[in-house]
This record gives sequence, structure tokens and C-alpha cells, in this order.
Amino acid sequence: MIKLLHVIAIGALVSSAVYAYSIKYETTLANEQLQKMRAKTQRERDAIAVLKAEWQFLNRPDRVQTLSERHLDLQAFTAMQVVKASEIPNRGPKVDAIGRKLEDLGLSVPTETPKSTKQSGTTPGPMR
Repeated sequence: MIKLLHVIAIGALVSSAVYAYSIKYETTLANEQLQKMRAKTQRERDAIAVLKAEWQFLNRPDRVQTLSERHLDLQAFTAMQVVKASEIPNRGPKVDAIGRKLEDLGLSVPTETPKSTKQSGTTPGPMR
């Protein structure tokens, strides 16, 4: 009887050691994955910071000015270009060209769906 208890105790001891080792291994693995994820996050933040710096460099006012002079052929602003709001002509009503074409074809009128025609309660059977 005592041998059986010794065997059970040794088995419990070995199984608890295996369980503790597996928990330690899983914890170490999770910690490594967390460190990798933090490093990846930091690399992404650094990449975003570099992209923002490049964007600010490309949007410098002096650079945009030279590009606009080279490619847009803008003219100097004159006082003749300023008008009062009352001098701006009113826009005409918005026109739906497709809707007008549908009306011309007579397709804009809603159609009626066919009503179901129920017969006297009999359904057609299989053909013989």
C-alpha cells in the first residue's frame, strides 16, 4: 500500500513539474512575442515619423512656390478680378439629364407589379 502511495506521489510530483515547465515555457514564448510586437510597433512609428518629415519637406512654401511658377503659369492678382457677391450670376437649376431622358422615353412613370392570380386552390401535379 505504501509503495502505491509512493508511486502516486512521484507521479503527482512529475506531472506538477511538467505542468510548471509548460507554463514557464508558454510565458517565455508570450513575452518574446510581446517584445517582437513592441519592436515592430516602434519601427512603424519611426517609419511614420520619417514619412511625416518627408511630407513636411516636400510641402515647404518656397518649393511649392517654385513648382507653381514652373508648371501652373499663374498670372499676378489684379483688382479687376474682385467682384461683389451681387455681381455673380445665379446658377440655373440643377438638371438631371438621365432623368429627363427617362421621362422622354416614358420610363419614369412607376409601373404596377402583376397581381398573383390564385386558382381554385389546386396546384398543378406532376405530368404523366
